[in-house]
Amino acid sequence: LARAAAARAAGLSESAVTVHPMLIGGSFGAALEHSVAEQAAVLAIKLKRPVALVWSRGEDSLHDRYRPAAAARMAARLAPNGAILGWRAKIAAPATGAELARRLMPGAATEAAIAVATGDRYAVAGAMPPYRIPAIAIDHHAADIGVATGHVRGGAHALSAFFTECFLDELAKLGHSEPLSFRIGMLGGNARLARCLSTAAALGGWDGGVPGSGQGIACHAFRGSYIAVLAEAHMGDDQRPVVDRLVAAVDCGALINPDLVRQQIEGGLIFGMASALGAATGFTRGLADVRGFDSLAIPRLVDTPDITVELIRSEEAPGGVGELGVPAVAPAIANALQAATGYRIRNLPLRTVA
Repeated sequence: LARAAAARAAGLSESAVTVHPMLIGGSFGAALEHSVAEQAAVLAIKLKRPVALVWSRGEDSLHDRYRPAAAARMAARLAPNGAILGWRAKIAAPATGAELARRLMPGAATEAAIAVATGDRYAVAGAMPPYRIPAIAIDHHAADIGVATGHVRGGAHALSAFFTECFLDELAKLGHSEPLSFRIGMLGGNARLARCLSTAAALGGWDGGVPGSGQGIACHAFRGSYIAVLAEAHMGDDQRPVVDRLVAAVDCGALINPDLVRQQIEGGLIFGMASALGAATGFTRGLADVRGFDSLAIPRLVDTPDITVELIRSEEAPGGVGELGVPAVAPAIANALQAATGYRIRNLPLRTVA
């Protein structure tokens, strides 16, 4: 793909381009993009000599593809006993999957596939709730936000889990049910996710998420793995959320390297917390305002809460863990803040609305 992109940019045949992969850096969302290869190819042609192209952090931010914004309208029908009978999520978000396909694999075949698609599955990934609900509908409404979007750690799961798990807490409250038992009761035969929930609750000293407790819980299934996160949080004096503790229970199948799994989950929890609390950029005339990590509001060690990660032994096939720690954090914190303040925050980053 990088060779094809460089060839197109330089006006050459693919056979005239040789790519020498460099095993450096991280395998993150921007690694899918080929802007650097395209620029390097054009410069080398213009200068008629080899070039070494290195973007500064600020230049990298300007050339980035950003996590898509999304909005959801959630609806459900409850039985007299509080069980969920019907579930509908209408999600407005950029068609990021189509954007990625057009950038990485432009051509008639890609356009034909996009034309016949009903919605963008990539844009609403993770929106199917893990609960046993008789009738479920997920609708994607493509939104043009005027900014190029791409993949970020957790992908659409990070937004879908926020919609699902916050709404589920609201349904539990509406049905006068305790949030943990409500979730476990709705899981049906999903024993692995139920075990994650009960383990996180036991390790975190779950008290039912009663008013004033400042405790919230959320769970998610992702790429063959399962996670539950218990959060303790409160509103600081400046009316900004403060996360005091995160407890995660993970079932990712057979553990090949437990230490690496734990590191991935811890990093994912912090990444998810950063996104939930405001590590983002604004835009001026379509350009990102943030040009460095120093102004991105990434949590430092002093901002990082006490974190507990429990890896559940399993003989199931290994699942993914690189992004697993991200999605359930924001809803767990939001649910904790609702328990602490009595106020439901429905927007990310988590801020009270005057």
